[in-house]
Amino acid sequence: MSATDQLEEHTHVRVRARIRPVVGWTLLAGGVIFFVGGAMHPEEDPPGVTLKEHLRLMYKDGNWYPGHALILVGMVLIATALIALARSDELRRVPSVHISAVVASYASSVGAFAAFLHLIMATEADKIAANQSTPLTNLNLVVETIATPVFALSIAAFATIGALTGVIGNRLAAVLAVVGGVGYALAGSTFVWTDALDPLFPLAGHIGLWAIVTAISLLRSARTTAPALVHRQTA
Repeated sequence: MSATDQLEEHTHVRVRARIRPVVGWTLLAGGVIFFVGGAMHPEEDPPGVTLKEHLRLMYKDGNWYPGHALILVGMVLIATALIALARSDELRRVPSVHISAVVASYASSVGAFAAFLHLIMATEADKIAANQSTPLTNLNLVVETIATPVFALSIAAFATIGALTGVIGNRLAAVLAVVGGVGYALAGSTFVWTDALDPLFPLAGHIGLWAIVTAISLLRSARTTAPALVHRQTA
């Protein structure tokens, strides 16, 4: 190996050693916060009420704002980590993983925007009670019906491809992502028309668990990359 090739290899290893801990900690924080926020989600579901009345009851729940604020922060952190991964040279070397990471990063960004709308639409609780127009709620119902399955399924696809290629994550993380992604997608894409699949909503927490497991994998990998860098530089 020439001196130029050695320098380039050392540079790539150094970049990976720096990126992985930052991305890992960001993804870990995002996963934990997303999971905790989801666990706080109101569960009001009385029989015989309209969709908007059901939403109004949840708006009035004391956990609505703190729970959804945590979900929003968690999704922003997950999206940030995915953007960093999509832009890394390490993933570009495997086109299928890179493409799935790019799709997941865009989908997560859209999902974060939908989470923001979901948070602030609770300001229309009194309008629903007064039978007035609810533009924020109406907009969110459309956006979330599209954004939720796109976000959830993109995470499932990225986790699966990453695990099968051995580039990122592992099979446990992939299983968590598929269970959470498919369940969240089914519930999120149908709740406007039916509440039959609403019990699947809690499975969204598995996406947070996927982020946690994947982050731990990245951080463990970073710990082994750093000694390798020192060995290569001193060899």
